[in-house]
Amino acid sequence: MPVIRISDATFVDLRSVATWLGTNTPGATIEHLVREHMEKLGLERDIASNSARADDTQNIIEFEKAPGLTFTRILSSSVQGELLEKPNWANLLLRMIRSLKAKLRSPESVVAELQISAKVGRYELDGYTFQFDLGLSVQGQSASDAWKEISRLAEKHEIPVEVKFQWRDNEKAQHPGRIGIIRAGS
Repeated sequence: MPVIRISDATFVDLRSVATWLGTNTPGATIEHLVREHMEKLGLERDIASNSARADDTQNIIEFEKAPGLTFTRILSSSVQGELLEKPNWANLLLRMIRSLKAKLRSPESVVAELQISAKVGRYELDGYTFQFDLGLSVQGQSASDAWKEISRLAEKHEIPVEVKFQWRDNEKAQHPGRIGIIRAGS
């Protein structure tokens, strides 16, 4: 386990924060704060947590319609049989948009087809991110909204997509710790 050195003043502040959060140790306080900020930023851990049960096949639920995807992380995903290297909801949506652009060609026709906020050209305000290879800017989406658009495009344009995901161990998650599979476009 790594050792982190902090100033005495920061340690006193950390203990004050721990009181408000109800955590028992400095490590638990830091974990709580980091987890909270990662969720706010839409970031995911690169490695599975110790509580992840990705290999437990009895724990997998296959869905015909998407369940609540709040507090989920993607374990693996594929578009047209091709696995994503860094699977997360944003990257999966962008991969679907790339597949769509390969069919429609122009950024204008892609933006016209999308039912999420997107603009032709560079625009990086209001949660938009410019995608150079696409020639357009796409606004960030929640997991549920991203999947809604991914599955709509997959069905309409016959682009097969499969996602294996896991709900985080969070009491607000629909199935904490469980693994789900959803498919579209096949």
